[in-house]
Order: sequence, then C-alpha cells, then structure tokens
Amino acid sequence: MWELRKELENRKENLIYTLKNKKDFIELEKQHQMYGAIKELDHVLRLMDNYREEEAMAKLSQMIDSAEATETESSSFQKVGEKVRKFKSPIRIKFAKNDA
Repeated sequence: MWELRKELENRKENLIYTLKNKKDFIELEKQHQMYGAIKELDHVLRLMDNYREEEAMAKLSQMIDSAEATETESSSFQKVGEKVRKFKSPIRIKFAKNDA
C-alpha cells in the first residue's frame, strides 16, 4: 500500500510541476484534464489516509478491549481475607464556622 501511495504522490507532483512550468505550451483542454487528474489523485490519497486512520482506531479499540478483559480477570482473582488499607492524610483541614 505504501508503494502505491508513493507512486500516486509522485504522479501528482509531476503533474503539478508540468502545469506550473509548461503551462504556455500545453493546450487548454489538456490543462483541464491535468487539473482533474490532480484532483482525483488528491481524493484517492485522502481516502487512503482515512482508511489508515480507521484501521489504526480499530486496532486501538481492540487493544483497549483486551486490556479491560485482562484487568477484569485479574481483579476477579483477589485474595480472600485481604485487608484494605485506608489512606490517612497527615494534613488536617479545619473549616471556619459560617456566621451567617
């Protein structure tokens, strides 16, 4: 897929270069066709980007789902009779009484 992408990008750059530098020597109809080809190549490249992003998001969601599944499995095998320690803060906060 990456080779195809490189070929399409190279073709698009060649068309743009040709339009910029040889515009005076190319017929108007051919220029219009070249503009259309550039637009189509740009569209295909954007579709490839979107497909790659969707593929990456799907892989990421699979990784998250598998991580959550292992987390629930490991939490279900807790030791019986294990004491839970409560956090005691060394700082005490006193609030002023409201005179209202």
